Amino acid sequence: MQDTHSQEPPPGASLIGPAGDLRNVQIPELLWQLHKAGRTGCLRVQRGDVVKLLWLIHGQPVFARSNQSGDRLTDRLLARGLLSRAQYDAAQHLIATREGKRIGELLIEAGLIRSRELNEALGEHLLRMLDAMFLWVDGSYRFEPDLICTEPVTLDKPTAAIIMGGARHRIPLRRLWEAVGLRDQRPQLSDLDRSDAGRGALVAELRLEPSEANWLAQLDGSRTLGVMLRDFDADEHELLSLTYTLKLMGRLELITRAHLPFIPKP
Repeated sequence: MQDTHSQEPPPGASLIGPAGDLRNVQIPELLWQLHKAGRTGCLRVQRGDVVKLLWLIHGQPVFARSNQSGDRLTDRLLARGLLSRAQYDAAQHLIATREGKRIGELLIEAGLIRSRELNEALGEHLLRMLDAMFLWVDGSYRFEPDLICTEPVTLDKPTAAIIMGGARHRIPLRRLWEAVGLRDQRPQLSDLDRSDAGRGALVAELRLEPSEANWLAQLDGSRTLGVMLRDFDADEHELLSLTYTLKLMGRLELITRAHLPFIPKP
């Protein structure tokens, strides 16, 4: 998939350095900055001996690769029941003897899996490999704009939905609170996002579950996070994941007492 568009980020986009330390910027924040900047290229992240590569096109993650054996596509297909043990062993033999061909092509040519099943499994595999990186709190990164994705099958999930999914399933509650701050803050969506159309657009962009979408109407600045969490059916991780993601996107403000307007007593 050769990209022929300009590599220059759009005016006013947030920029990051070409390399850095993950102790200063964590993966979700780094991913969103690259998205806002509309960057095309390959993000290489490393922690110890583990190396993961993430390709982006105009800020949208499209493909990932890892040197970890647990990130192998064939292992994921076996775990999902799409390959039997005998088929898995046959796939490993093909990979070892047919160098230079993509794993997916080998599996389809050998009749071990159908194209539709492979595409669905590959999309899930890439997402799991990507959101596993959200747990990293140290390591290093380097962005290389000259490395362009040429894979035929790529991710089609919006960046915001990827981050929301990572917050939902991977980021511990403690880290969410560290990023969001205190319980006495009042979460407030922008005026546009508080409209019916705005909330509907957020549901689609973040691929929200119905229970997550129900929180959007309550993010009007009228109640603190602590008060909202006292509701009998409140899911703390669900609300914090949504708050974290919307804050990262710049679509939500957390209002403190210092920001509230002063209303003199009569």
